[in-house]
Amino acid sequence: MTESSVTPSTSGEKAASYRRARPARAHKAAMNIAQQIVEEISTNGYEPGTKLATEKEMLDQYGVGRGTLRESLRFLEMNGVITMKPGPGGGPICGAPDARDLAGTLGLFLQLQHTPFRAIVEVRQDIEPIIAELAAKNATPDALDRIWESVEAMRKHLDDEKLFLDANERFHDCVAWASGNTVFALLIGSLHWITDGSPLGVDYPKERRNAVLAAHERVYKAIAAHDVEGARNAMAIHISEFDRYLDRYYPAVYSSELKWSDIVL
Repeated sequence: MTESSVTPSTSGEKAASYRRARPARAHKAAMNIAQQIVEEISTNGYEPGTKLATEKEMLDQYGVGRGTLRESLRFLEMNGVITMKPGPGGGPICGAPDARDLAGTLGLFLQLQHTPFRAIVEVRQDIEPIIAELAAKNATPDALDRIWESVEAMRKHLDDEKLFLDANERFHDCVAWASGNTVFALLIGSLHWITDGSPLGVDYPKERRNAVLAAHERVYKAIAAHDVEGARNAMAIHISEFDRYLDRYYPAVYSSELKWSDIVL
């Protein structure tokens, strides 16, 4: 990892100083209600699409004003926890928050810290080999099937960059979930969204797509064989190749600061 990526920025030092100096504030009522709604969803195991209580029922249940409740619901909707169905019989519906929602939140903070695009790839270089290693240890037959299906989808869509990249994203997501670690799965999914690069003009010609497909096949074969060292090394080589590709062909993008607007699509 480069020295510049680990040295705290002046803005970061100022932010840390501000956090230490400012007094602790009480939980806002809206946040408290949002946490109670999440607790209800989690405790009851509500599936995406489950209809929650109406606004009137929630007002009675939580004993707050309409403005406070709506602020809570807006916060949850922005984070993908719920969707609001309009019209008669509408109301809050359980959503399915995923790595893309996390990427949006993370991207906001990364821009405020003036984080370069390169720093995210450096993090991926450190953690994706570990994730592949865990996948080689823990992948179930179903998880292996999902990884292979993503590889086959990449092969099928070699001539369609968009569909190829969609399958590429699924591959990394499937490997991360196969690790058995939810934190890794959500984190790597969000980092993959951030380093997509397409909104910044990064192109993946067919030659590059072929190289990515071959790399994914090597990673899959090592994971399927439960070859821990092989999976780790194959993924390390793959991400290093991605690093070199961006550094060689898109140096301006690679050194530029991340923008929230380029992540939340």
